[in-house]
Formats: sequence, C-alpha cells, structure tokens
Amino acid sequence: MRHLPRFGSFLRCPNVLSLAPAFCSSSAAAAAAATAAAVEIDGSFPIVENDARPACNYSDRGSSGLASHLVLRRLRSLERKPDRALAYFNRIEALGFHHDRSTYSAIVRILANSCRYEQLVTVFGKLISSGRDNAVEVLALLDALAPTLNDSPSLNCAFDSMIISYTSYGTTVEAVDVFFQLISLGFASSPWCRSILIKSIAEDGNLVLMMEVYNRLRELGISLDSSVFLVVIKALSQGGKIDETLQILREMEESGLKPSPQVYSAIIKGLCTCGRYEAGYAILEETSRNGVDVDVLSYNRVIGCLSKDRRLHEAEDLLKKMIGRGVHPDVYSYKFLIQYYCETGNPIRALNFCDEMYSKGLRPDASIAGFIVLCCSKLGMDSEALGFFEKVKTSELYVDAVLYDIVLIAQCRLGRMMDAAETFQEMKNKGFIPDKIHYTNLLNGYCRKGEMYNAQKVFADMVKSDVEPDLLTYNALAGGFCRNGFVNEAFKLLDYMLNRGFEPNALTYSVAIDGLCRAGKLKEAEMLFEILEQKKISQCTIIFSAMICGYLESGCTIKAFGLFVRLQKQGSIVDDIARSRLINQLCRQGDIERASSVFRLIQERQIVPNEVCYNNLIAAYCQVGDICNARLLFDDYVNRGFSPDVILYTSMISGYCKTNRFQEAHELFCQMIESDIKPDVIAYTAILDCHLKENLHKARLGHNKEKQKTRAWEIFYKLANSMKAMEVQPDTVCYTVLINWHCKMDYLEDARKLIDEMFGNGLALDAFAYNALLSGYCNRGDIETAKNLVEEMQSRKIQLTKLTFSILAEKLKI
Repeated sequence: MRHLPRFGSFLRCPNVLSLAPAFCSSSAAAAAAATAAAVEIDGSFPIVENDARPACNYSDRGSSGLASHLVLRRLRSLERKPDRALAYFNRIEALGFHHDRSTYSAIVRILANSCRYEQLVTVFGKLISSGRDNAVEVLALLDALAPTLNDSPSLNCAFDSMIISYTSYGTTVEAVDVFFQLISLGFASSPWCRSILIKSIAEDGNLVLMMEVYNRLRELGISLDSSVFLVVIKALSQGGKIDETLQILREMEESGLKPSPQVYSAIIKGLCTCGRYEAGYAILEETSRNGVDVDVLSYNRVIGCLSKDRRLHEAEDLLKKMIGRGVHPDVYSYKFLIQYYCETGNPIRALNFCDEMYSKGLRPDASIAGFIVLCCSKLGMDSEALGFFEKVKTSELYVDAVLYDIVLIAQCRLGRMMDAAETFQEMKNKGFIPDKIHYTNLLNGYCRKGEMYNAQKVFADMVKSDVEPDLLTYNALAGGFCRNGFVNEAFKLLDYMLNRGFEPNALTYSVAIDGLCRAGKLKEAEMLFEILEQKKISQCTIIFSAMICGYLESGCTIKAFGLFVRLQKQGSIVDDIARSRLINQLCRQGDIERASSVFRLIQERQIVPNEVCYNNLIAAYCQVGDICNARLLFDDYVNRGFSPDVILYTSMISGYCKTNRFQEAHELFCQMIESDIKPDVIAYTAILDCHLKENLHKARLGHNKEKQKTRAWEIFYKLANSMKAMEVQPDTVCYTVLINWHCKMDYLEDARKLIDEMFGNGLALDAFAYNALLSGYCNRGDIETAKNLVEEMQSRKIQLTKLTFSILAEKLKI
C-alpha cells in the first residue's frame, strides 16, 4: 500500500478521440458498417464466414469480426438511449467482441450524461475485476473523458461511480489510492462519494486508514458533510476509541454542523460498550436539554448499563424521564430492569414492571418470562411463578424448553403433579423432545410426593425413549425409594446402575444412608457407612454429613456428637447443614456444653460457623441465663460482619431480663431500632416484660412506689406509641404481659379494658390473662368482682388452671 501523502506519478492518456483507430480503406469501412448495423438490440448478429473484405489487419477488430469504429458509431447513435446503448454494449461483448478504451469511453460518457450510477458501477467493475492491470487505464479513461462530458454532474457521476466500483470490486486501499489520484488531477468528488468511501474503509475495520483519509480531506480543504462525520464517529465508537470520537464531535461542531440524533446515539453506544456509561448518561441528559430527540435505543443502552451495575433506582428514574420526554419505551426498556431486579431477588418489582408493560401495550418476551419464573422459583415463590407463567402463556408467548423445565420444577415443588404431567405432555405435543433434565425433574417431583409408582413409570419412559439417565436421575429415584420406605428397591436400583456402567458416587451413598435412617433402619445405615469406611469410599464430606444427619433424624444426638468429634480429630469435616442441625438439636435438648464444644471445634478448624449456629447457641445461652457467654458470642457475631436480626435481638433482650440486667436490655432495644431493624410483637413483649420486672424489682428494694409508678407509665406510653408508629399489633402473649403489668401497678380498670379489647380484636382469651386480673381484684378485696370474673371465664369456656384454683382457694376461701 502506498502512503497517502505520496500518491506517485499519474499517467495522463491522450484524448479519447485520438484513440480511434485509422481505417485502411473505405470499402472495409463500408463492410464493417454493414456488419455493425446488423447487430441490433434483439441480439441478431450475422457471423460472416469467408469474409471477402480486403485482407487488412485491424488492430481494433474484435474476435466477432466487428471493428471498434463501427461499435463507436452505433453507440453514438444511441447517445440519448442509455439503456439500449448498455444492452448493445453488453450483447456484443457476449458475442465475443473485446471492448477497448474507445468503446468503454463511449458507454461511460453516455451513462454519465444520464447520471446512471448503478450501470456505471457495473461497467467500471468489469474493468477492475477483469484481471488485467487496469489501474492506469481506468484513471486515464476518466481523465480523457473529462472534456467530453456535458456538465459537472456528469463528471461527478463518473467520478463517484468509479470510486464506488473500487470499493465493491477492488479493495479499499485501491479505492483510496484512485480517489486521491483523481483529486490531484483536478476532479471533484461529491459528499455522497466521500461518505461511501469512508464507510467502506470503516466496514473493513481499518480505522487507521479511515482517519488518514479523514485528515487528508481536511488538509485539502474539502468540506465534509454530516454523513461523513456520522460514519467516522460510528466507526470510532464501535472501535472503543472514545477520546478520538469526542474530538471528531468537537471538529464537527467547529465546522458549523449540528450533530444529529444518530451522531449522539453512536457516541452513547460506544461509551456504554466500553464501560463509560456515566459519560453516555451525561450526553443523554445534555441532548435532552438542547432539544435533540435521541432514540429509544440510546436510552435502553444506558438503562441496561445502570441495571447491570445494580443502580436500579437510577435506571428506573431514567425510564421515567424517557417516557416523560415523549420517547416510547419498547420491550428492551423494561427487560434490563426486570432481569436485574430478578437477579437481585426482587421479583415483586419485576412483576410490577411487567404490569406496566401490559398497560403500554407491550408483551413480555420469552426471556423476560424466564427471568421472572426462575427468580420466583429460586425464592420458593412457586405459586407466583406459575401464576405469571399462565398469564403470559395466554398471550401466545413462545415457550422454550428451558422455560418448560423451570415450570416443571415449580409444579413439582408445590406437589401439583397432575399439572406437571400435563406440562410435560404439552411440551412433547409442541415438538420439544424432553431431555434427561426434564425427565429427572418430573421423576424427582413424584418422589417428593411419595408417588413412587409414577416415578418408576417416568424412569421407564425415559429409558424407553433412549434418554440415558445420569447420576442425578439415579440419586433422585434412590432417594425417593429410601424416603418412602422402599429400601430394597433402592438397592436394586444401585445394582441396575452398576449393570448400566454407572458407578454410584458419594451423593448416591449419602442418599442411601439418609433414606435408611428416615425409614428407621439405623443399623443398616451404620453398616453401610462402616463398609464405605473400610473401602475408603466414605472419605467425603457429603457422606459424613449424611450419617450425622441420619443419627439426628433417628433421635441419636449423642451418637451424632460422638461421630462429629471423631471426624474432627481425624481432620475430616462435615457441611454447614450437619453442623447447624447438630448444634440446634443439642441446644433444644438443653445440652449447652456439647453444643459449645461443637461450636469451638468448628472454630478451631478455621471455619466460621454460619448464622444459624450463632443464633441457636446464643438463644440457648440466654434461655439458661448465661448472658455473659451469650454476649461474647453476640459481639463475635457482629465483629465477623453478620447483621443481627430481630429474633437475635429479642433473644438477647430476654436473656438480660432473666438476669435482671434491665439497663442492658433497654440499651439493646434502642440499638436495634437505631440499626433500622423493626421490632416485632415478640420484641415489644420482651421489653415490656423487662420493664415490668424492673419496676417490681425496684419496689422490692424499697424504691419510692409513686415515683416508680410514674416512671412506669412514661415507659408504657412511650412503648405503646412506638408500637403504633411501627404498626405492630399486640398478640395474645403481649396483651397478657400488658394486663399483668397493669394489675401489678394496681390499674385494674385499665387491665379490664385490655381484656375487652382482646376479645373485640378476636384474639383467643386464656386463663393467664384472667388470673392476673383475678389476683388483682382479690388483693384489693373486691371479692364480688372476682367472683363475676370467674363466672365470665366459665361462660367463655376458658379452662381454669391450677393457678386459678389456687387464687380462689387462698383469696376467696373456696
């Protein structure tokens, strides 16, 4: 390739008229003229054999026996009939005539004067692609033609057509070379031609050459129109050369041209593609302020980038701005938001956007439906997933095999096996061939529901359909057999696996152990585990975990603990589920010491216990009043980056109340609210009970009773207002604590109102609430009201407790 600044020397050809050949005799000319006249547009051409013309050697004669000067004469006669002239030109070539520079000049002149761009491109293309070295010939041809063309449009037509021919039939490098050689010869190109040339270079991906041409045009003082700037900006943006793109934009504006919406769209696309979408957003906003209407694709690109970066609120704001600016959203405007709301686990927001789409006449496509159904399914919102699927299916949505599989999983999890079977059949009716994933999910659904007969039918149909089951299929079916008590069938399946060439893996054996334990066959599970240990197959976390969970399932917590300790000493580990279940079971049985040992052994292996382990052990410590260890674990939990929830805070508050550390309980409750964690009714009940006990404790210590009552009222109203603000409704336990609190403070009338309020709210009344009020009336000496209260309890069919009879016996002497 020659560099543009050095285009080389250019050969000028003599005028096209001087190219006409000399004729040797008038008789030969007459004979040739007669032959030429015989060549008509319908293609009739008499081939002359044993030609009687003088033996004159014509250098300008084609193989058809036709002389060039006769062809020229015929073409001149068709000067104003370009279509017939071109047809004649092509026909005689097909008959064997070799066109020379003179005949090419004639047809080019005819087509150029009529501005027949498309035909000219074809004519020049023949010269370029003929295989001969026509570079100089084509240039000389156009140079020689220049004086004979009628006007500037004709000349521009010939120039433009030649350059376009080079871009189509030659190479862009040749096109550039010829372009600038013609410019140096004094030819002028049209803006359209310059745009096509630069666009063809850009499409070749040669950005360096494109910029050389662009800069050379500017150096020559050739004005560039918007189309050229648009092509250059698009190419640079797509190539990721953003700084160069913005420089071209400045040069465009300096040239006095106003960038079109397409220019801004190209820049925004480039910025978003290379990750600089914030700059794209800024340009989008600037164009809006300047009254430039950018298309919906540009908005979609920025919305997509914001969504991908999880800046979903900003993406929503941009969507609202777009609609407010009169730009109509399309499916993709919503697709990005829906996709990433689903990925962040917020299907409700995604469903809201779907409703908005429907309101604007847009229908979710298959990918949107897939995002929402899969998200709902992952979050256990299977009913919502299926409801949405049914809604979009009625709108003639194309449902692919992947979406069918997600729907199958949701239906199976809900136990809607008839629906799952119908979906499976519908899928086959629509021409989809179920694969092993679809079969496995349907089979697993039947296993979960205990319909093992149907599960076996699915398995048989799978094998019959030449769909080879994999280990997941075998494990699902084996697990189903074990969980439903068909242990023998499970082991038969294992034999079948081996015969089919499948070696059971750790998951298969863990499923077998789990199934045996669930079926009450712990000894068989232990035997299998021992065999696996002997064969060194059991050295796997999943099998260890299965055996520990099997012991827990069978109620053998001490055996589970013993196995865990043994495995820890051997350097083996179990999974999170097994660890959590073991700690939880020990805590529920009040075996805090062993639970603490498990927790400590986990930490010694440099494993951070999960949140469930922390929560269970902290709650257990609080339950037994060991608030010091509970606090140590709580602080460790927070320091490791976990966020305490309302349940953990409530456990700690209750623990402090049990140990009469009321101030710490109150501080923790305030800390919970400051951390933006909304207390639930259990948390409020715990703190109310705490303050009640605090007042009683201080009263026993001899504190001023009236002062304590005043302070108690202040706390009560503060907490009551807080509950209303948080929209927390008291439950039966909370009312019972409140009633007890009022009775202890000797506010019996208010306690009575609370019982009536409970009844009015439809809450179940029990003896605990009445006992507190009954004791209060008895202590006050109001025996008549106490008797009426007992009768009310009996009329409401509330079972009297031992405490009720104790109060009656002690206070009423009955």
